[in-house]
Amino acid sequence: MMKHLFTIYLILSLGCLSVSAQSSAVKDSLLRIYVNAPHDSARLAVLHDIARLDQQTPVFLYYENKMLEEATAQNNIRYQSLATYEHIIYFFNKLDLKRATYWMGRMETLAEKNNYYNDYFKAKKLQIELYTINQQIELAIHEAHIMYEKAKKLNNRNGMREARLCLMTSYIATLRYEDGAQALEEAFQLMSPQDSPMDKINLLSKAVLAYSFLHKNEKMYASLEQMKVATQELIAAAPTLKNAYSALYMGMETQYALYYVRTEDLQKAWEHLLKVDEYYTPNTFLPYKVSRLQAYAEYYRAKKEHDKALQCLDEAITLTLQMSFPDAILYMAMKADILVDMGRSDVAIGIYKKVMHDKDSLYRGLSNSQMEQIQSLYNMDKLVLKREQQQEKIHYFILAVIGIALLALIFFVGRMYISRKRLQKDEKEVARLSKIAEEANEVKSRFLANMSYNIRIPLNNVVGFSQLLSTDTELDDKEKLEYSEIIQANSTELIQLVNDVLDLSRLEAKMMKFQILDCEMREICNDLIYMARRDSEGHIHAELESDMEHQMLRMDANRFNQAVLSMLIYPVSNSTDREVRMKLSKDERNELLIFHIINSPLADPAFASQKVSIRLKINQLLFEHFGGSFMVSDSAEDGYPITFTISYKER
Repeated sequence: MMKHLFTIYLILSLGCLSVSAQSSAVKDSLLRIYVNAPHDSARLAVLHDIARLDQQTPVFLYYENKMLEEATAQNNIRYQSLATYEHIIYFFNKLDLKRATYWMGRMETLAEKNNYYNDYFKAKKLQIELYTINQQIELAIHEAHIMYEKAKKLNNRNGMREARLCLMTSYIATLRYEDGAQALEEAFQLMSPQDSPMDKINLLSKAVLAYSFLHKNEKMYASLEQMKVATQELIAAAPTLKNAYSALYMGMETQYALYYVRTEDLQKAWEHLLKVDEYYTPNTFLPYKVSRLQAYAEYYRAKKEHDKALQCLDEAITLTLQMSFPDAILYMAMKADILVDMGRSDVAIGIYKKVMHDKDSLYRGLSNSQMEQIQSLYNMDKLVLKREQQQEKIHYFILAVIGIALLALIFFVGRMYISRKRLQKDEKEVARLSKIAEEANEVKSRFLANMSYNIRIPLNNVVGFSQLLSTDTELDDKEKLEYSEIIQANSTELIQLVNDVLDLSRLEAKMMKFQILDCEMREICNDLIYMARRDSEGHIHAELESDMEHQMLRMDANRFNQAVLSMLIYPVSNSTDREVRMKLSKDERNELLIFHIINSPLADPAFASQKVSIRLKINQLLFEHFGGSFMVSDSAEDGYPITFTISYKER
């Protein structure tokens, strides 16, 4: 019934547990300890206890600021976080969203900088629930989902639980009772026996209020009993602060009174109402005052003492108007119900009409507000998407720069080789060639810092032996020939690897140019078997198995041969004999040619390298481009098979 006020009461249920109810003697004792305490964590703990005795007065902020200053000076992250969190609690209890958001920004910076999230999610919950109080429901739900995902990423169960409690409050505030109950159940599932009594009270207090609002009386009573046990554990840990939890006791006694009114045990209800009055003070939080008046109104209505019930409701309406006009309307509706019970229908009808008119106006305003929030969130998502698209463009630019760098590498390597050749013929060019070599070495150093192991080895060999040729004048012709052959072999390997990288880039960008010809598959496969035996110097014993007689295929024969041959021979020099079988079959239903290569060296983990990975990726993209597929298995039991297909459908 009292939806908006219920929301505030639900949110404030734990935010204002502590009140200034501790005796001055205890405070004086703590101040004496504080004055004489050394500047360490014990002094910070005393400051914290002093502040908690005056949580709803500016004195609280004074001691919290002192605690924050000393914790910062001591570089004590725990108490810096605690002081920041309790600032947020203070402004939360004052319903000051602007200042709470400011301190939340400081809390977020502190948490991310030090990877300390002990208080972060509790503080974030308060900020989100202030959104709910201010009717920014869609923003609250959006932020609660973000909070849940962040807590899940950090594996923080408390943060996940707090996010679900925020969702429950927002859902109930918008009459989505089933979703709210579901969020509450999920919060219960995230509890564990290791949770502190305060965490248990936080969850159970919300459960009590939610079940009370939904009139699930038995669940409310069970949660109250559990909450009582958790409260006793909390006080047992700090008995000197027992009086600081009077607001918590008042809330519990109010709910006990409501439970017994609704279960028609008015005697017990009255006993608990008297206990409520024991904790009541002029400084009691407004939601607690109104809740007390509601309990009395329901009690007097049940006893048919209608005049007293109306008096309580009139006081509740007066107080509620300070905080929530929607709830004042709801109390007016309750007042009209009592007037009907009294037989004063003529007065009640006038109130009902005003209530309906005000409700219509409020619901229209709320609907417009929700639409504006949804539009705002949509615009925010558009901005995030735009930023991601800009980042994607930057990534493409970086790839282009890398491609240019690869081309520059080829150019500089070639230039270096030619220059060093000329050095042998003309000693006058020594100074100029030395400068070019230094520049090339600088380029090489920058490039090698970002290149893989397989590129660095051949490049180092080229550079190293080129330097020997250019600087060692005592080399004989045989040594020069040997060094030149090494340079040539490594240059060839490097160029091949760079070409593979460029081919891979073109295939991924779908910019590869192909020379498409009509090819006869059986004939090409026979040639590939012969080439595998030849290129491996007889160490690869390749065989072809196929029941196909003839099959034409339109494709780039050179690239097909290069891809298949890479799967038949060793990726590096090797003198071990190896049996390799290639099976060729035909899938007429899907118009595919199916190739199985058994015991392929390319799939053998013994030959795994970056060069092999690049070649496998090139092969995959090539066959996928021609409507096929490519699969590799490194299972020795299956014989290191590679299976690929290619479509012979006319395109």
